Parts: sequence; structure tokens; C-alpha cells
Amino acid sequence: MEKQELIKSEIEDYAKFDIIRYAQVWEDAEILIEALQINEKDKILSIASAGENAISMLTKNPNKIYAIDLNLNQMACTEFKKIAYKFLDYDECMKLIGVFECNNRIELYNKIKEELTENTKKYFDKNIDIIKQGIINAGKFEHYFNIFGQKVLPLIHNKKIRQELLKSKTREERIEFYNKIWNNFRWRALFKIFFSRTVMGKLGRDKAFFRYVNVNVAEHILERTKYAITELDTSQNSYLHYIINGKYDNVLPVAYRKENFETIKKNIDNLILLTENVETFIEREDVDYISKYNLSDIFEYMDNSQMCKIIEKIFTKSPSKTRIVYWNMLADKRASKYFENLEYKEKESKELLKKDKAFFYSNFIIEEIK
Repeated sequence: MEKQELIKSEIEDYAKFDIIRYAQVWEDAEILIEALQINEKDKILSIASAGENAISMLTKNPNKIYAIDLNLNQMACTEFKKIAYKFLDYDECMKLIGVFECNNRIELYNKIKEELTENTKKYFDKNIDIIKQGIINAGKFEHYFNIFGQKVLPLIHNKKIRQELLKSKTREERIEFYNKIWNNFRWRALFKIFFSRTVMGKLGRDKAFFRYVNVNVAEHILERTKYAITELDTSQNSYLHYIINGKYDNVLPVAYRKENFETIKKNIDNLILLTENVETFIEREDVDYISKYNLSDIFEYMDNSQMCKIIEKIFTKSPSKTRIVYWNMLADKRASKYFENLEYKEKESKELLKKDKAFFYSNFIIEEIK
């Protein structure tokens, strides 16, 4: 039966799901929100990852957001943040999750722990060091960037130059700075080693996530990093700030901005958390329709036939004008190549990719059901 074939997602066969892989979402919520064109009637399916993008979409007052993930620990992170937003004020919430400095996170955790589900509470009680360091700093990918920012970059440039990168400049000034100061031999050599398929597979992403990647990983990421440093305003790029300084300073992603907090808090119960894959979620009888999809970069981890099966299921649950949005980091995946009733919004996709502050992605895909 087709339903039985889709019960298990391909990635479950060869990637590990027993750690916090991402303690925060490394995908730009600003371009996601713009691409999805969210309204108050929308019921949205979002890959949870660590929760920030699902939380960010609450700023647009959707009817519901179903945040799903295969990884129990990722869902624990998402639930932790949901409960923090619900029961704490802005400063307390940001301190507890790790955006702001704090020396009493255990005290703040104790204010919300009884609101967590039993499994999530047990997980964090057993891993109290995650709470102490701030949950957004606790993932494998964050540790990887911390090594790069705090250990590797100081071998390339001194602190003054590293901070100069983050200062506001014109495009011409950024290009000159990159070419004359930043882009030296040590930058190119150490970058290519650290962001190689081998090192990233060991310290950052699961090596299984490169299964369908046929490009030079380090060369691609180096080119995208050059783009971010020269073409985008580095002073306003929260991801660059976090990588270089190990914190966001005052340059915050959508979910962490004070002006968004009360709207998120008001809508937080519209965020429904489910531990499952896309395939099983779409087949749920208690979900009548979905009008928007944030699929993160899930197609990167599966073959084209599996991708097409998911899209076929989406057709059964979603009306025309439904938008499906996802990223490609390294693998070239686009579902609309295989379906006449799925339109690739090419111009819009490419324009938003140009603004993507999470600069390591090669493609940003917006597709719409005809």
C-alpha cells in the first residue's frame, strides 16, 4: 500500500537523530515570511528544526502552524522555546534561551519547567548544562561555528579586523575590504579545510546529509560567504555576528526582536508541535488542509522519487495557490521540474535569495500549486 511505503522518510535510514543537531534555525526567517505571504486564514506546515522560523511566522497571525520534526531532541528545543515565550517576559525569555547574557538560567528554567511535557522536562533535567549555557548555543552545528569563530578565525585575522568586518560600509567599501584585507591566503586555505565535506560531516552536519551532493562543498560555501561579506550589509547580518562573536550582540533574527515578542506571545498557542515526518503528517485525518509549507531543506536529503511522493501527497491536502518554500544548500532539488501543476516562482525566488542573510544556501525555492 502507498500509505505504508511513505510511513518512513528516507533520511531516517541513514542519519542520526539522537542529538541536538541545530539549537537554533540557520535559515533566514525574513525571506521565508516574505515568500509565504502569510495571512490570518493560513494553516502552515513548518519543519521545526529548533523552532525559530515557526515562531517567527507567528508575527503574521496565522490560524495555525504545525511544527514537525523527526528528532525528539529538536522537538524538545522547540517546545522549550514555545513555553518560554508563553510564560516569561521578553528579557527573561531571551536570557533563558541564550540570546542575552545571564547568570541565573536555572532559576528561570524552574519558573517554566512544570509547564513542559514530561519527556521534555526529563530531557533538560538530565542535561542541565544545556540550560546553563543557553539552549541556542547547545547544538552540534553551533559548536561547529563556535570552533570556527573562536579558534580558526583568530589564526587568520586579529580581533580588530574581525570586528571591522561587521561595521557598516557601502558596497564598494565592503568589496575593497574583502579583496585587500580579508581574502588572504590563510582565509582561503583554512576555510576550505574547515568547510570541507569531511570536516563538516564530522563536526557540523551529519555526513549522511551529503548523500546527494555532487559539488565541491568548501568552494561553494566560500563563494556564498564572499557574497554575504561584499553584497549584503554585514552590520545587519545576525548570522555573521553570531559566528564571529559567538553571540548576536544587538543584531537579532526575527524571533528574538523585542518588537515582535508580544505578537508571538499572543499567538503562541497557535503553534502545534508534532514529532513525525512530513509523509505521516500529510496523511493525518485530523488536519483538513494546509495552505503554506516551510519545508526547510528536507529535499536535499532524499532522492527525487521520494520528493515527488511527498509533493503528490501535498496535492491531496492543499488548494490551488498553496505555496511551498524550501532551501537547497548543496544538492540541486526542485519539485516543479516533475509536475505541470506546480509553478516555480523563479524571479521571486532568485530575488529573495539575493537577500538571504543565512548565506550558505545555493537556492531558495518558491513553488505554487496551480
